Amino acid sequence: MTLHRWIFVIVAALLVIGTAFGIYYREIQTATWAATNEAKTKAIEAAQLQSVETVYTHAWNKKSWIVKGIDQDNQNVFVWIADDMEPKIIKEADSISRQALKDSFHSSKPDATIKRIQPGLLDDEPVWEIYYSTGERSKHYFYDFYAFDSGSFINSYRLPAKTEP
Repeated sequence: MTLHRWIFVIVAALLVIGTAFGIYYREIQTATWAATNEAKTKAIEAAQLQSVETVYTHAWNKKSWIVKGIDQDNQNVFVWIADDMEPKIIKEADSISRQALKDSFHSSKPDATIKRIQPGLLDDEPVWEIYYSTGERSKHYFYDFYAFDSGSFINSYRLPAKTEP
């Protein structure tokens, strides 16, 4: 085989592999994308949103979607969507901000490293979830939940350091 044929075969193989990977990825993600789009649609209808900024997925007691958007009064709002409950709408101005919660958390736990802060749903109530780690060598991971409106502490869950099969 000549050099040109080898190049053609390699390029064709890469194109086939790339296309197959794209189809596989799309097939796996289709259900997630559909659920996210359905949550967006429900939030837009429930809160009369002009635009959607972010959609969070949260699974603790049950799977829920939290949609952050701008309503018709140009105010930021959060809308909680879950299968077995009516949408809950809270204006961002009526809640503790992410930054204020982060500052308060760092003052109470200065050695913690925050991995993620996101809104969530715990026992059908809107919350802020903080996922963080502590420790230098043997890290311990925690989930802390705070009331979405006031930022008051609700509960903390420590993940086991090791799990066995």
